[in-house]
Amino acid sequence: MKAAGISLKVSGEGDRAAAQAALWKAVRDFIGVYIGGSSAYAPVREYVWEVVSHDHEIDRLNWSFDDLSGCCSRSAWAWHHWFRLALAADWNRLRRVAGDHGLTLEGEPPSLAELLAGDDHYVVLRGDLWSVGETGLHGDDQYIDVAELTTEERARHTEARERCMCLPCAMLRPEPAFRTAMLNALNDSSMTSAAWYLARTHETSPEVLTALVRAGDGAMRALLPAVERYAPRVTNAWPTLQDLLPDLRGGARGLALYALAAISGDAAHPMLIHELSAALDGSDEAAEAAAELAGRVGHDIPGLADRLAAILNREASDELRHNAVLGLLNLHAPPRPAPSDEIRVLLRREALRDTEAGRLAKWALTLNAK
Repeated sequence: MKAAGISLKVSGEGDRAAAQAALWKAVRDFIGVYIGGSSAYAPVREYVWEVVSHDHEIDRLNWSFDDLSGCCSRSAWAWHHWFRLALAADWNRLRRVAGDHGLTLEGEPPSLAELLAGDDHYVVLRGDLWSVGETGLHGDDQYIDVAELTTEERARHTEARERCMCLPCAMLRPEPAFRTAMLNALNDSSMTSAAWYLARTHETSPEVLTALVRAGDGAMRALLPAVERYAPRVTNAWPTLQDLLPDLRGGARGLALYALAAISGDAAHPMLIHELSAALDGSDEAAEAAAELAGRVGHDIPGLADRLAAILNREASDELRHNAVLGLLNLHAPPRPAPSDEIRVLLRREALRDTEAGRLAKWALTLNAK
């Protein structure tokens, strides 16, 4: 019999079989980041290669998790649980995956908050993953009664009865110990991985946002996706960042600017424009961030295009020059007003350089050819 199933409503003219295969891989990859390094999850990982089946209809993609007449219930329901967690936590990426194959995922994702507080509870004990019941622990082909647990194991059982302690739930929630470990990891070579996990946690805090931003000095590009994902979900993010800015330099300041832009969206918030204008006078990663962001949010701001163009009239890194041209392109691409004659002169000169900025300037000039 079938123990559990997932059905996603879709629309579009795309290849349903290809989309379903790509979505299933994306879900496995997402969950694999959480459970891949633990030997306790090895039997559950192997389950997906042998038992999960799928089919599709005109408007549905379906997955079935077979419990093999009850001998794989733990694994079947665990993957059902994790599939739903992936939908809740990674919905936008999964929509893009479907879109790559000409389909649209319809409806809304499951609520991550509800899943984390739901009835599916798991825990790792004695080197194995168990489904947690009131009277004991259930594996695929074994059972341990509560009376057989040690004092320490009973404490873990009680904890897991209150909230699921599988790795995906513990890390997505996140558990305090995990959050502390990831914050500490922002100070070493694993910072990018730590930031990835932190950006996907359900509970957010100004403390974590502050740590992510401060870690950006010298690592702005590596941490940018995490910061842009995390910042808009943080209560009081704007005043937190505003208070931080005076003490930040380089990539950390750049990340704060990106975070403010992520919060404000397309709105040209006066404080953000002020901070971008000030950063444009520099030559560090903050200036690189400001140049790019000025093109995103600086439409109709008097004098901002001239400040961007001034970068091309001084010694600057290739990255800063590229972002300045990119900013000007976004400010002046049709149907927006064409650049001034003075800015066109600087773009023509930049177009003579055999660099990414030069090639971008050459293309920008074709968009507003006179």
